[in-house]
Amino acid sequence: MNERRRILLKTVPLLVIGLLAFVLYLILFVNISEMIGVIQRANMLIYSLAALVLIVETFFFTLTWQYLLLPLSIKIPLKKTFVYVWIGMFTDLLIPAESVSGEITKAYLMSKEPNVNSGNVIASLVSQRMLGTITTIVALLLGFLGLLSLNYSVSGLMLQILVTMTALSAVAFVFLVIICVKEKLTERLINAVMRFVERVSRGRFKLEHFQTTIVDALRGFYKSLRIFSSNPAKLIPPIFFYVLTWLSSIAIVFLVFVSIGYLEPNIPILLLKIVVIYTLMIAIKSIPIGVPAEVGLPDIIMITLFVLFAIPPDTSAAATILIRILTVWLRLLIGFAAVQWLGVKSLMESGVFGKPKDKI
Repeated sequence: MNERRRILLKTVPLLVIGLLAFVLYLILFVNISEMIGVIQRANMLIYSLAALVLIVETFFFTLTWQYLLLPLSIKIPLKKTFVYVWIGMFTDLLIPAESVSGEITKAYLMSKEPNVNSGNVIASLVSQRMLGTITTIVALLLGFLGLLSLNYSVSGLMLQILVTMTALSAVAFVFLVIICVKEKLTERLINAVMRFVERVSRGRFKLEHFQTTIVDALRGFYKSLRIFSSNPAKLIPPIFFYVLTWLSSIAIVFLVFVSIGYLEPNIPILLLKIVVIYTLMIAIKSIPIGVPAEVGLPDIIMITLFVLFAIPPDTSAAATILIRILTVWLRLLIGFAAVQWLGVKSLMESGVFGKPKDKI
């Protein structure tokens, strides 16, 4: 109970500040009545289809992870992996450490499974993150080049944002590659981080107790990477499903624009705008900015990016709100349900409610 209270005390004020900042932005830069009118005119059938695509997108994302786990001899039922993915998303949205908290949660849950090596789980998650980083870089470049090929004039500010985020994504990818290639360097880096944490905490955290666990996890991690490098064909299924995940993400945004009746004369240009903006948002959200539920700043950034691409402010704000209802609040709701379901399932399997049931 104390832990829950501590999380709430840390999360709620930041959530309120984010909401207030977003409302202030709308008041200053958006015609509120026009924005509400756009939302009210939305086609709920098409919008519901976007919500369905969101669930399909999560399923493809789950399949990506599942096919990264299988070569590492981690055979967990797809249904359970699907639940863990939703819980990871819930953690990402709730805890102000997005980009890392979800992976930590999934690694913890999966590592609790019988005969599962934590190093193998970490290797699968790092591989999935690398797929995401590569997709971000390629999508930004192709989207930008596509707009240029259609003679679309990109503003100077948008060009600067594109170059900056592409460069940062490339740096992140290089860092991940170094971790995967330099085993000794990674081990020294982890030891340095552990010493730093102990020094900053003034001895409150005795991380030497975890030394053996960390060493075992590192060994499993690099053993797993050697499995992938020795048989690259095993990466074909996860790459295929990750591409489907990304395409589904783009489809969600496009369907939202269709639902509010905004279609530019040149549909390919609108699609390329969506590709660039949504990929930029993925890159930006990978930075742990400490905003719970991604409320406030990400919404403001998304509206601003749409406006920079010459989409009217009221339409940009309406589309952003509808998109975020799906990608934040619907995910938060389903993730919360997954957390509750897993808790009840654990109690049933432990025999608290009678005879233990078979595991899923």
